[in-house]
Amino acid sequence: MERGTAVMRGLIFGCALFLGGCAGETVPVTGHDAANAAVEPLGSGSGYGAYLAAHTARLRDDIEGAAGHLERALATDPDNLDVQRLTLIYSAADGRYDTAVSTALAILAVRPEDMLSGYVLTTDRARAGDWAGAEARLAAIPDANLNALLGPLLRAWVAVGRGDVDEGLRRLQPLAARKPFLPIYNFHSALILDYARRDADARAAYERTIDGDGGRSIHAIQAAGRFFNRTGSPDRADALVAAFAAERGDAPMTDALTRSLVERRAAEPVVSTPLQGLAEAYLSIATSLANSETWEITLSLAQLALYADPDLDLGRVLVGDLFESHEDYARANRAYAGVPPESDVSYSVKVRMAKNLERLDRHDEAAKELTDLAQRFPERPEPLIELGDIYRGDSRFDEAVKAYDAAIARIDTIEPRHWVLFYTRGIALERSKQWPRAEADFLQALELEPEQPLVLNYLGYSWLDQGMHVDRAQEMIERAVEQRPRDGYIIDSLGWAHYLRGNYEQAVTYLEQAVVLVADDPTINDHLGDAYWRVGRTFEARYQWQRALGLKPDDRQAKELRDKLTNGLPAAKR
Repeated sequence: MERGTAVMRGLIFGCALFLGGCAGETVPVTGHDAANAAVEPLGSGSGYGAYLAAHTARLRDDIEGAAGHLERALATDPDNLDVQRLTLIYSAADGRYDTAVSTALAILAVRPEDMLSGYVLTTDRARAGDWAGAEARLAAIPDANLNALLGPLLRAWVAVGRGDVDEGLRRLQPLAARKPFLPIYNFHSALILDYARRDADARAAYERTIDGDGGRSIHAIQAAGRFFNRTGSPDRADALVAAFAAERGDAPMTDALTRSLVERRAAEPVVSTPLQGLAEAYLSIATSLANSETWEITLSLAQLALYADPDLDLGRVLVGDLFESHEDYARANRAYAGVPPESDVSYSVKVRMAKNLERLDRHDEAAKELTDLAQRFPERPEPLIELGDIYRGDSRFDEAVKAYDAAIARIDTIEPRHWVLFYTRGIALERSKQWPRAEADFLQALELEPEQPLVLNYLGYSWLDQGMHVDRAQEMIERAVEQRPRDGYIIDSLGWAHYLRGNYEQAVTYLEQAVVLVADDPTINDHLGDAYWRVGRTFEARYQWQRALGLKPDDRQAKELRDKLTNGLPAAKR
């Protein structure tokens, strides 16, 4: 992917997720720099306090908190343009559309060219069916920066809303002249032609979209597949799904597309109204900017897509993904919850929601969601794998084994990528004292991924701990270290291997490295203490044991550490 030079804040344009194939081109955002807006003095102490609270919320990426505090600051000083601008950004990003509209009107009274204000009011007028009013709002925005890309899309769909499809297609033409924007041009041309039932031209536009760089994206396959089903070419829809599956493997979206396009023969257009087309324009650009630094602007565009079309499931997914990427998992789940069960993306969204519940330490709720999902989709292993991971993380190893067993039973053909499932089940089996099955799983994982360092380390360490296959075990751990020389846990295993074999000086060397790499692990500090004791460094040994005791070891290890602090180690066996 080519990359343009950053002009302002390094916002890199690259539409890869839904449209695919847009090479990097800089699209700077001006007029709304959410991070660096200089705010004029506010009119009162209470307003200033609200602004400071908003600033703190912004630093935490708390969109909802920032929006609320800015509303209060603006109520105190309603004519402060800079507070207006920040309020617009955060109210739009938070989906507070009434506030966004009223604030945009105030801004445009003094800055008629303001970009985000124009977008908010364009959408508001389009929702009201006032396409002439929407046209007027767009006309005031300079055709530069971000609007050089988004402007033609919005103006095209506004023209379609006014009943002039040919003018809409003409307004897209500036995008065709710039190679990085060509995939967006092809896709939106296809959507307009599909909406207008100009089937021959729409077919050609969809084919250009699909055959272009990165064209086999989720949204493009969805739109084109529906078109081919509607126009009597189901074989072409099947071929698109098959090609997508070949590229993506056994992904949940492959299954969803198969159900929708192949089994159900979904044929309804992605865009059936100009307002939905407007939403698609926002979605296209918000997706392109999803990894940009100024995520508040991206989120604002994604929320505008939902303002235009509240039923746009991929818009909800993008909003949720943006919150998730900024670790606001509760807010992400609120966005995902709006996706209906019959949506193509429902399954993937439910898995994400369960994962976010786990991140929020709401493990029982996450387990319930995954259990329900596993029952709704009896052919999918992923909910059971996630369920096993939750139980394993909670040290509920017997339950983890059952979940992993059920997941593996759902897999028709074991492939190399499944090594991780045998590895994680092996851990749960080993921790639940089912060593023969655990050993078999670790060996199976190595058959699938022969030099996988995590498996080499875990199996080698387990063998050493049981006094089994000591030469082979140490050799496996050494191979793991060669691959991951900065992994403190694997270095610890090698140090412990030397310790168990009586090579105490070498053990100290490796275990000291491990403690530097992972300073807060009780087991690694405990191991180093043991090695120090064996080489006569008893003061340092007790220091390491005391340190390990302060790192929240489990009850068994804590008891052993206290005993060592009191009595030291028994004499080494010869």
